[in-house]
Amino acid sequence: MNSKTNTYKQNIKGWMVVACGGIFYMYQFMIRVSPNIMNNELLSNFALDAAGLGVLLGAYNWSYSAMQLPLGITIDRFGPRLFLCIAATLCGLSCFIFGNTTSPLIGGCARFLMGMGSACGLIGTIKLGTLWLEPKHVAKVTGLVILMGTAGAGLGGAPLEMILNKVGFKNTLEFLGFIGLIVSIIIYFFVSNYPPVDHHEELPDIYANNYPFTDILLLLKTPQAWILAIYGMLMYLPITVIGVAWGVSFIRTTYQVSDISAATIVSTMFFGAAIGSPFFAYFSDIAKNRRLPMFCGSFVTTIVWFIVIIFQVPYYLLYVLFFVGGFAYTAKCLSFASICETMPLKMSGVSIAFVNAIVMSTGTIFLPIIGVLIDYHNNGRTLLDVPCYNGEDYRFALVIVPISLLISFIIVFFMKETHPDHKIPKEYGSFATNDIV
Repeated sequence: MNSKTNTYKQNIKGWMVVACGGIFYMYQFMIRVSPNIMNNELLSNFALDAAGLGVLLGAYNWSYSAMQLPLGITIDRFGPRLFLCIAATLCGLSCFIFGNTTSPLIGGCARFLMGMGSACGLIGTIKLGTLWLEPKHVAKVTGLVILMGTAGAGLGGAPLEMILNKVGFKNTLEFLGFIGLIVSIIIYFFVSNYPPVDHHEELPDIYANNYPFTDILLLLKTPQAWILAIYGMLMYLPITVIGVAWGVSFIRTTYQVSDISAATIVSTMFFGAAIGSPFFAYFSDIAKNRRLPMFCGSFVTTIVWFIVIIFQVPYYLLYVLFFVGGFAYTAKCLSFASICETMPLKMSGVSIAFVNAIVMSTGTIFLPIIGVLIDYHNNGRTLLDVPCYNGEDYRFALVIVPISLLISFIIVFFMKETHPDHKIPKEYGSFATNDIV
């Protein structure tokens, strides 16, 4: 009875610790998507065209992706608490820099530093979940973290647009900077790396490895890891392209509405994602299947974004489509649960980092490409020496989104099922290595 009580208390505290890490993930998502509502201000402030803006915003993704594996290795060894504290502080300070410069170089460096800090959010928080909670909760932890992140993205849409209209570009970025410092303080006082009782202590440790390059080599040799990572990358594309960079401008110019109205529609996507992330986690656990929800999610989101990008739908229907598109995209979160079930437990941090690095490369690869395509279709139109883009410019470039999602749908057929109840793993935390390599 006493043992059960202790386990119950530890689980409650574990979820609270995960939630504290999730607050940072929520915050970093706010700053990640904030450029979407600032397109005009950014173009004017930094004197850029769409291609230049794509490169500036893509700097975030360069550092985010590059930091994943180093952070995954160090977090696996030293725990996530210190890194989450430093990351929140770095993001906050970078927001101050970004809001107080007109230099594209300094602005790009600030976004680069934001990406470095943000890189710790998902890895660190899910790692806290694997340390504090029982393994059966990994999908639910992932669902909760994605829920908090997408809620933060929603706050970075229409609500932040209202603040921007009231206080201006500089003060909005400084406001975001102060939030980062507050989040760092919360993590410092309320998060610890390990629970007082380790529920993993009696589990097999045969995969424990003191050589990080061996861990990375195992990941690189595992086809399932690449399949999950590429699936996650393609499913994340609407968030990167529409939610972070061009969505507000696309809706504003295509449907001739205000920035706030356009930002509200984009925010609807993130509120759909906030509901979808726990839904797919529970759906997967109830069905005892990872592939089925991922198949359903990619199918629905492909259809939704094909309609949004290709057709001029009634304006009110955009709210429904963006909500459903955001809801369905969160099937992606199961790629993180699946990679934790594919690879050894001791590698959970670096495994999540590997998938997330590939996922976040969407910005590095696609934002500059789409910026170039927008400029190509625009053919040099300007207004008061500032590039002037219309809905067709954005539609021409954004067709990449439904095409990529169709590929994600096909990729699901090449995945192996990993749910713990679907087949009996030969070792805790991973299926037999020779089954997956």
